[in-house]
Amino acid sequence: MRKILILFVGGILFSNLAYSFWIWSPKSKKWRNPEYSPLASPQAQLEKALKFYKAKDYPQALKEFKKLVVHFPDTKQAPLAQYYTGRVLEDMGKPYQAFKEYQKVIDSYPYSEKITEIIEREYKIGEFFLNRPEKKWPAQILEGLFEHPSIEIFKKVIDNAPYSEYASKSLYKLGLLYKALGRYDEAIKSFRELEEKYPESKWAEPAKYQLALCSLKASPGSDYDQTLAQEAKKRLEELVAEHPELEISQQAQRQLKMLKDEEAKKFFDIAQFYYKQKEYLSAKVYYEYVLKNYPQTFWAEEAERMLEKIKELK
Repeated sequence: MRKILILFVGGILFSNLAYSFWIWSPKSKKWRNPEYSPLASPQAQLEKALKFYKAKDYPQALKEFKKLVVHFPDTKQAPLAQYYTGRVLEDMGKPYQAFKEYQKVIDSYPYSEKITEIIEREYKIGEFFLNRPEKKWPAQILEGLFEHPSIEIFKKVIDNAPYSEYASKSLYKLGLLYKALGRYDEAIKSFRELEEKYPESKWAEPAKYQLALCSLKASPGSDYDQTLAQEAKKRLEELVAEHPELEISQQAQRQLKMLKDEEAKKFFDIAQFYYKQKEYLSAKVYYEYVLKNYPQTFWAEEAERMLEKIKELK
C-alpha cells in the first residue's frame, strides 16, 4: 500500500512538472513547449542563437539555429541559420556532420551569400579527412566498410562549383586518394578529367605526372596494360621536355630511368634465352637492340659484354 501511495504522489509531481513546460498560446490556440518553440520572429530567433554561439555554448546554439530553420524555412534568416549549424558542428569537432549541414545551404538556399565560403569550408573538410592519420585496429577495419569521406566531399565540391579554383584542386586530391587506395582506374579518370577540363590550372601538370604513374600501376602485363605503360612513358617524356624546371619533372626523369631499366632488362633476358639455347645470331640481335636503344642503362653494359663473348665464340 505504501509503495502504491509513493508511486501515486510521484506521478502527480511528475505530471505537474511536465505540464509546467507547456504553455497555452491564445494566438495559435495550441499548447506549446518553450524549449522546442522559437521566438516570435525569425530575426529574434537568429539573434538568440547567435548569442549562444558567441558565448561558445555550442549545444544550445545548435538547438536554436535548428529551431529557426525548422519553423522559418522560407525567411531570409534561414540560410544564415543553416550555415551556422555547420559552423557550430565544426567548432564541436564534428567535421563530417558540418559538411552535411553546409551542403543543405547549397541544396536549399543556392542564392545564399555564404556559398563561396561554404565551398572553401567543404574543401578544407575534405582535406582534413584526406590528411588524417590512419586509425589503428579495430577502428580502421570498421572504417574500411564505408566509403572514404573525402571522396564524397571532393565530388560535391566539384559538382557545387565546377568553375571555381576548388574544382581542379578537388579533382587532383580525389585522384591522389584513389591512387592511395589502389583504385587506379578511378584515379586515371580523375586526373584525365582535370587535364581536359582545367588545362590552365596549376594542378594540370602534376596531374599529368600522377596520370603516368597510375597508368604504370594499372599495367602489370596484358597487351592493353602495355598500351597504358607506353602512354605513361610518353606522358613522362612530354612533361620533362616541356617543363624541365619543375620539381615533378625531376621525379619524372627518375621514373623514366626506372622504366628504361625495366624495358632494357626485358630485352636483355630475351637475348640471354637465345644465348643459352646457343642461338647466337638471335641473341646478337637482341643484345644490339639493348645497346642501341638503352645506352645509359646497366643492361647496355651487360649487352656489350655478351656481344664480346659471342665474338670470341666465332
